[in-house]
Amino acid sequence: MVAPGKRGEPLPLDVEPSGSGFSLTRRLMLGGLAAAGIGQAHAAPMPTIRLGILPFGTVQWIADVIARHDLDSAHGIALQTTRLANTEAGKVALLGGAVDIAVSDWPFVAAQRSHGGHLTFAPFSSSLGGIMVPADSHVRGLSDLAGLRLGVAGGPADKSWLLVRAAALRQGIDLARVAKLSFGAPPLLGAMLGQGSLDGLLTFWNFCARLQAGGAREAVSVADCARTLGFAAPPVLVGYVFSADWARANPTAIAGFLAATADATQILATDPTEWQRIRPLMDAPGDPLFTALRTRFLAGIAQPGAATLQRQASQLLAILAADGLQPQTALPPGVFWQGA
Repeated sequence: MVAPGKRGEPLPLDVEPSGSGFSLTRRLMLGGLAAAGIGQAHAAPMPTIRLGILPFGTVQWIADVIARHDLDSAHGIALQTTRLANTEAGKVALLGGAVDIAVSDWPFVAAQRSHGGHLTFAPFSSSLGGIMVPADSHVRGLSDLAGLRLGVAGGPADKSWLLVRAAALRQGIDLARVAKLSFGAPPLLGAMLGQGSLDGLLTFWNFCARLQAGGAREAVSVADCARTLGFAAPPVLVGYVFSADWARANPTAIAGFLAATADATQILATDPTEWQRIRPLMDAPGDPLFTALRTRFLAGIAQPGAATLQRQASQLLAILAADGLQPQTALPPGVFWQGA
């Protein structure tokens, strides 16, 4: 494991550590073990895992639940969160060793693997976004976007954008050619839509909920695009990404992390009061937005096995390759984490 940066030492790409990773309960526990002389004079420290989080991302909700319930120490790890500027910064921080785990999509992992990389993927969410438009917009489908100003959250290789492009091509429409595209971060593009600088915006599910609460409507959902392409259920695209080499060298650490996140997700799925505790992180002052975010998150809890993920991924790669949207025609081995 790459050691975390020293206190006060800046991390690349505007990432900065938040939290020491050790709660008061954890310190007392370790101190008690050391005082009791159990095993040795000083208790061995639990492995620290550095998780990259976005200020507008939903993984910070999971991290908050883990910290509140001490789920990391319960599974033998110490979780430290590292704030990232955006999704691209997360990828670079992961590849550069500034974080151990970040949330990304498996197409990114597959691309890295095809070039000799060793990243791997564990599922997090099947929630997908959509194309949001002003309430009075004439846009009702993909064909209505021709000639319009369309924002795309993320970048040209974003997984949702590729799905939407592929679905549009089924209708004989190449959105990359007929729409006026702008790529960027979700908050910026959302503001542009509200100001009238964009006619439509393809964005992540949590920003769809925010825009809808502000009066916008969803003209096209990415889930509908997936069904157009033949998927019976929305494919799981977003998950925890980490180095397979690191995970194999630290089997207890990665197993503890995945167990802690599973426990945190289960708490959110079964305890309504927990949502009130994380509400400050959700930036949802109004009840309609709060309810929409909670509902969409719970609907996207991902529990597919490796075989299902493999089948979905192979199907999507074949579609994208056939449409000329993806150079890969086959899924490289090792994209999905199956344990040591």
